[in-house]
Amino acid sequence: MDRQQRLDAVVAAIHSLAAHPRAQTLGDGLSAPMAQACLESSCARLDRASLDLASDVPGRPPTVAGVVAARGVFTAPLEWVALLAAAGSQVVLKAPAAAPHFGEAIAACFTAHGLEVRCTTARELPPVDALVAMGNDQTIAALAQRHPRARLSLHGHRFSLAVVAGAGAELAHQLALDALLYDGRGCFTPVAVLHTGPLDDAERLTTRLAEQLLAVSRRLPAGARDPLLGPEWRRRTGLARALGALRHDSPPATALLDPAHFEAAALPGFLPVHSVRDPAEIDALLTPWRPWLAACATDHRDPSALQRLGFERLCRPGALQEPTIPRRHGGREMLRPLMLLEL
Repeated sequence: MDRQQRLDAVVAAIHSLAAHPRAQTLGDGLSAPMAQACLESSCARLDRASLDLASDVPGRPPTVAGVVAARGVFTAPLEWVALLAAAGSQVVLKAPAAAPHFGEAIAACFTAHGLEVRCTTARELPPVDALVAMGNDQTIAALAQRHPRARLSLHGHRFSLAVVAGAGAELAHQLALDALLYDGRGCFTPVAVLHTGPLDDAERLTTRLAEQLLAVSRRLPAGARDPLLGPEWRRRTGLARALGALRHDSPPATALLDPAHFEAAALPGFLPVHSVRDPAEIDALLTPWRPWLAACATDHRDPSALQRLGFERLCRPGALQEPTIPRRHGGREMLRPLMLLEL
């Protein structure tokens, strides 16, 4: 296939995937409405124009590229498979052994449209020229050691948050979507909302956020929650309850807490709000965590102070879980680290 034929085939494969009749079987434990919404959103972002721009990168694409997917955000490997296939690579997708169905569906749809994509759950990949991998930091380090000659794009632990000044119901609704999509899994789930307006507005936003978390959860219910999260849920909500800050006793919930109680870890079903005074306080709060900052949702008109903190991506509230392409990932254009530059 030439480049245009490959793009047509990739788009057709994504359309087939979006029309999968049993999205819940792909969603790794998500409810049927949540899995359907996440699948449709992920596929819709990969339109032909975006794929064309993002796959048009100087250099020779890898002949064989590996993509290692982690559990959590089940759609995460799709954009990488799509870009590599559009660039002309054969793709070996390593799906999680405990949740292989989405990887198998990707391979089936892409293969049906003449693209060389296969799925495996084997621990060891075949020889690859390039490797994209998502997972915890230990997994990423092990993969880098196993593939010393491959061109690498490796993505370990990161976290996201929101920095806002507003207090309206629509803002609260968008923040609730950011927190609840994919059941709060993955690096684009906000760990907290930092509110930069008056304390009264932070309180109003917290109240509205509690309402919107419940409203969104009725439309997009969570799947079964991991019982291992129970102790952490009791610890964090118990603190909020003791401080008189908790809104709702069961997930999804929120609380207005002093920034001293900020935690750089997402707890599915819990999105705290912290009232901060100025950019200097945000800087002090986040400086220890700069290497792990992923994305920030903000309604600030001038986001330059947030850009200087080192977020990879700034977006509007409601778009944290909807990363667009082209974009920078790991500090570079997505395919650039994987291309061979011929002298």
